[in-house]
Amino acid sequence: MIPQRPLGFGEILDGAIQFYRRDFGLYFLIALVGSLPGYAMGLAVGVPSTGVDASGNPAFSELGLDFAILLPAAAISWIGTLAVAVAVCARLEDRPASLEQAYRGVLRPFPSAAGGHLLAVLAVLLGSALAMIPVFVLGGIGIAVSNNATVAAIFFGIVGLSAGLAILGLWYWTTFAIFPAVLLEGRTAAEAVRRSLKLSKGARLRILGIMLVVLIIRDGPSFGIFALFGGFEMFTSPATAGTVSAGVMAVQDTLDLLFGSLITPFAVATLFLLYHDRRVRLEAADLETAAAAMATDGP
Repeated sequence: MIPQRPLGFGEILDGAIQFYRRDFGLYFLIALVGSLPGYAMGLAVGVPSTGVDASGNPAFSELGLDFAILLPAAAISWIGTLAVAVAVCARLEDRPASLEQAYRGVLRPFPSAAGGHLLAVLAVLLGSALAMIPVFVLGGIGIAVSNNATVAAIFFGIVGLSAGLAILGLWYWTTFAIFPAVLLEGRTAAEAVRRSLKLSKGARLRILGIMLVVLIIRDGPSFGIFALFGGFEMFTSPATAGTVSAGVMAVQDTLDLLFGSLITPFAVATLFLLYHDRRVRLEAADLETAAAAMATDGP
């Protein structure tokens, strides 16, 4: 049971782990099934194009095919994440959950959840465009007034990093409660986005901090695997473009599949606990739950 009180930073992360452990096999299987189509598509792509050939000349024609395969793979993986959220929601309400029920349960909330995330993407794109204006203006000023190129580059990097964190924060503030709002409250797409923004009010740095930890836990292994197999060199050194074998990429994709399926349920559980914490703090949801329990128990 989720404690009916405000949760601390560590309690949210620890609670997500404990909740995940209760039905570990089920959540892992749901996430794995949702990732398998994308995994198969990744194997079909083989070694992704870097946009340059071995001599450093542009080779953009190959990128179109990669995106045509990988974008649908990402969409299918998102459906798997929604199925995990359906199962998490069922277990939070002490209802039974299974692989079949999770994927059947995706059908009803899919339009609202997908629409909410698309609206959030549009909001982030608009926010990104606005955030990058001061980056280029201040960066240009720093370069113009500085006689030291290194100092100007550091200044430009600091401004750019600040803008990047603001953009990342906007994404988390608009999306962290979409799944809970749609599944637990039956909200529409626009309502779910507004719900996220309302619940994030007054705690945006805290939400950003929690979600950054989740991001590191979720994507850290993938970046490590990518670096281990020479992925960064493919993009930073034209001479190595196309030299990574399909077999090595298949091993990397397999490890990503396993790590991603392990960590996705933890990320989803964190969203639900963070949503609960914000409701308790802003709307006294703990008192509402206690009152409902007293009414059910009767005199």
